[in-house]
Amino acid sequence: MLKIRQIDCKAILNKSMLADFTLNCYVGCTHRCLYCYARYMQKFKNRPEEWGNFVDVKVNAAQTLAKEMQKISSPKEVFMSSVCDGWQPLEAKYKLSRACLKLLLEAGVSVSILTKSSLISRDFDLMGAYKTGSLGITITTMNLRLQKALEPYASTSQERLNTLRKAQNQGIETYVFLGPLIPEFTDTPANLEGIFKGLKGLNLAKIYVDKLNPRWGVLETLKKGLSREDFLKTRLMLYTCTNPRKYSTYSNELKTKTLEISCQSGLSDKVSFCF
Repeated sequence: MLKIRQIDCKAILNKSMLADFTLNCYVGCTHRCLYCYARYMQKFKNRPEEWGNFVDVKVNAAQTLAKEMQKISSPKEVFMSSVCDGWQPLEAKYKLSRACLKLLLEAGVSVSILTKSSLISRDFDLMGAYKTGSLGITITTMNLRLQKALEPYASTSQERLNTLRKAQNQGIETYVFLGPLIPEFTDTPANLEGIFKGLKGLNLAKIYVDKLNPRWGVLETLKKGLSREDFLKTRLMLYTCTNPRKYSTYSNELKTKTLEISCQSGLSDKVSFCF
């Protein structure tokens, strides 16, 4: 059962290597992606529920942001969001990410958004008006059964592609985050070919590609979730990720494979690796 807590935050902007600052209006996410690296935060939040079964809602996020922006000298870029999906289903009710996005865009700040949710289309009026934001959509697979196992409560991959097209029709700059590529599951030639086929024809600024980040709790959750859905390659996945020498070789092979397949769709010039 989902546990929702309304909390006040003392700060909302966090310095980051992803941008000048990151901004997260929520702790936790109801998309319940098996591979979510942010589950490590559970160790510091002292929450009894499993990751994906609780969300802390920072109800004063916009007010806190307004105060911080008066103290910070010209933040050039803010990334939304790094350890949650700012447009997860609860955002439809609380509208915190929208409120913060509006404040940032009105101040001329460049905002880079990354989401798996078609709810972001609600805020295209803001992004289209200010033209200082970019929209990134995460795509892991076009296989609906696998996608629902990996990301059970996120928008479908087809809905995400449709969202990208809507954004482009409104003049919003778009990019795709292709990942994480999970050994034996989403890194296969068939899966990559399906993704790049779906991206063909989209006017994307970039396609960022990343491999699986096997941080605290990730491999255990993947093993449990994929086994429950009768996916049979979890042992091979675990071996690849837990053998350092194998994982290093795998990373180089993954880059080569991805570039070869992206070239077939004429998209290799857009590809940039995050590892």
